[in-house]
Amino acid sequence: MIPFIAPLLGVIGSLGKSWLETRKVKAEGSIKITQAKIDAKIARVAAKSHMDLAAQTGMQYSWKDEYLVILLTAPVILCFIPGLEQYALNGFKILESTPEWYRWALTGMIAATFGIRTWAGFKK
Repeated sequence: MIPFIAPLLGVIGSLGKSWLETRKVKAEGSIKITQAKIDAKIARVAAKSHMDLAAQTGMQYSWKDEYLVILLTAPVILCFIPGLEQYALNGFKILESTPEWYRWALTGMIAATFGIRTWAGFKK
């Protein structure tokens, strides 16, 4: 009976070793996938940061921001000057009658100027 035990133990040991190697390979694969996901997130954050920096550098000598700030605050100022508040209200009524695509284009222009991610934060 002893001659059968040695080969049987060899087969069981071989199966156990194969099972352990399979588990090790799966664990290493899982670690590599997790690391790849982390690396991808880091790359996305770095790319967004680079895009923001490039946009700021490109707008360094632009007066577009100042123009839009004046344009967006003008109705507020008109609302506090007696006799001129009706001009602000009429302007918004007229703007409301413009095509929807035009209003979306204005919204896009403002979002692009002041930062699309900032605008997305307001939507949340």
